[in-house]
Amino acid sequence: MNSVSIEAVAPGDADVFVARQPVMDRAGRVVAYELLFRDGPTGGARIGDELRCTTAVIERAVGSIGLERLAGSKACFLNCPSDFLFSDYPYVLPASRFVLEVLESVELTADLSRRCSELRGAGFQIALDDVRSMTDEVRWFLPSVDIVKIDWPFVERAELPELVSQFKRAGKVVLAEKIERAEDAEYARQLGCDLLQGYYFAKPQILSGKRAVPPVKAILHVFDLVGSDAPLGSIARALKETPMLVAQLLRLANSSEQPNGKTERISSLKQALSIAGSRRLLHWCGLLLYVGRDDLPVEDDPLALLAQRRAHFMEEAIEAMPDGPRSLAAAGYLTGMLSLLHVAYHMELRSFVDELPVSDAIRLAILNGGGVLGELLSVATLLEQGDVDAATGRLQQLEFSPAAVRKIIECY
Repeated sequence: MNSVSIEAVAPGDADVFVARQPVMDRAGRVVAYELLFRDGPTGGARIGDELRCTTAVIERAVGSIGLERLAGSKACFLNCPSDFLFSDYPYVLPASRFVLEVLESVELTADLSRRCSELRGAGFQIALDDVRSMTDEVRWFLPSVDIVKIDWPFVERAELPELVSQFKRAGKVVLAEKIERAEDAEYARQLGCDLLQGYYFAKPQILSGKRAVPPVKAILHVFDLVGSDAPLGSIARALKETPMLVAQLLRLANSSEQPNGKTERISSLKQALSIAGSRRLLHWCGLLLYVGRDDLPVEDDPLALLAQRRAHFMEEAIEAMPDGPRSLAAAGYLTGMLSLLHVAYHMELRSFVDELPVSDAIRLAILNGGGVLGELLSVATLLEQGDVDAATGRLQQLEFSPAAVRKIIECY
């Protein structure tokens, strides 16, 4: 059988990495990816602190790379040490898309069984990783899991039929892992394994992205507001000071469980907050504080300052427009904020914008300079270039009054 072809993103000058290995169904179709920690663009990983590695995978998958780019609409398997399972970090993830793997190093206790039941109740699936035999401990714990991953090369071939059969009779999905040969894949299918994974199908493929952890001070501010049940408007105002966190909020919203099953196009920070949910943002900030590192302070980051200035200009200009609706001002702010973030992520503009669930008006403005938002974005660019006369002319064409033009120019 030919290896499954998976397009990997060239690391380039990016500095964070996640590997994905496909999980196949019996027909050889990719139905999920296992997400794996990597600390470089090639080879394996040096696993020290298991919790830090797992949270780093989440931060990179959701925040720096984006789940849509990493796994599309497919499910994701995630290696989980005990302290991760008992934390609030899983709630950052869209539960219906994630299988949480209980590592072989985790003790199967009554407390863990209760916790797995809670996580399953929240919509997650639980997998038992690296199973080599039906021990009393495994048999007792089976009601707490959905999937059993059999460590295929480490089970005697003569014992495999009964082992698979026992798990199937218990109503569990059986995944044969570490499949490296065609005969092993075929034997796993014959025995009734539901899913297969291993080098025979594909080695882990490394995807990369630009590290995107906002400054700790900014995260703490938003964390404090969310934790104290501040109004959405107050949280949105705090987010305005942290462009990187705005993009991550959009990705959180995009990966949220939405009732109609469709991705909602976002036109304001309040809307994104409403979709993602304050609790999920709180958990996300906590995760960032755990995996984050100090970066340039906001006041010393020229890209952050420029994005904020653009966003503020867009908001002020729309408020000064004749009959400018308040909803358009919120969209204008988001347009200005997002118009530069592709640089921070080291991504081509169209690829970056295509990953964000923004409204068509915002997308058109950023990509093509279209619509009123695009016109105002072009005015902001002219002002950044020092061409005040051209900016003034554009504003006059948009029928701003002379007084409004002066106010807008001075605002920038």
